[in-house]
Amino acid sequence: MSLKNSALILLFLVLCSCEEASLFGGIEGTIVCEPSDIEVSASDSIALPDSTEPVLWKGTYTDTSMKINYTKKAGTDGETETFTFVFTKKGDCLRVDRGYKYYYGSFTDVSAITQMYILEFKIKEWVVDKKFTGELVYRDHHDKQVYTLKFWVEFNEEDYETEDTNYTYFSDCLLNKLPIDIDVDKDGITDYNIIYEEKRDVGNRPQFNSYAIKLTSADEERNKILALKPGPYPYPIVFETPFSTEDTNVFLEGVKNTLDIFYEFDAPYQKYNYFLNNNLTYKNILKNNKEDYFLVKMYFGDKKFYGWIKFKFNALDCEIAVLETYLNPIETKHISLEN
Repeated sequence: MSLKNSALILLFLVLCSCEEASLFGGIEGTIVCEPSDIEVSASDSIALPDSTEPVLWKGTYTDTSMKINYTKKAGTDGETETFTFVFTKKGDCLRVDRGYKYYYGSFTDVSAITQMYILEFKIKEWVVDKKFTGELVYRDHHDKQVYTLKFWVEFNEEDYETEDTNYTYFSDCLLNKLPIDIDVDKDGITDYNIIYEEKRDVGNRPQFNSYAIKLTSADEERNKILALKPGPYPYPIVFETPFSTEDTNVFLEGVKNTLDIFYEFDAPYQKYNYFLNNNLTYKNILKNNKEDYFLVKMYFGDKKFYGWIKFKFNALDCEIAVLETYLNPIETKHISLEN
């Protein structure tokens, strides 16, 4: 390879690196001390104008930091997006800490944290723990668009915030309780398991771990998990009385076998760690006072037998246990339970 070609390749790599840094990087870590001569007024306390429901800037502060944010609607079922910008106090200066967007999925969607990159930050006025005005330019990680917003936030004593470090971690909650081995026919051999599956999402910013809690079969050819036959897709496998195995079938695809999913975000976003605990899993069923069951069908050679697994699960209270199992001793006979 010639020296000229090597230089061209090196130049191309440098340009790509600069473009990538420009696209994804921000000024996080920058310390700003001097006020700017930009025009900011009390009307900029409105982040997003609206004739009926304008979105207002809000703020909180601690002894060492300050946050400003605004929240807008993001759907028709209570979904919202909160845009937050965090600054660290450095004497008479402020260090640009981070920007992020929190999407609250209400009861039907998955909530999420997304980092936003602050590209420019100008202070108009900062009176410690009293008033903060200026201008922010940031890039949204999702749509890659650049937004410019002026802000005007006034603080009072009620806006003082105590840092919460009592975070929920999956390892402290359910890790030592899983897996659960289930021997339905009580022959000393595990037939089913309640397990967790861990995944690492490195594409999201911030990165996070997810832990899916689900029922699995120790022998998928012999031990079947039954799902509701005339039910909505995906077909649920958690049953409450009254039920009968006659209303079930074995579905290889589209089975809703995940009880819940725990999301654990990297620092400094641990306060957003949460169990999914909504309608995408089994919130409505598992949070009522009825007893919960899995229905199963087990094969012994060419003979099949129906049974159930009675269990309890409360993600928020970190409770999970198998209470009882039953296998009908009569071949092919369906089982049912009334209220």
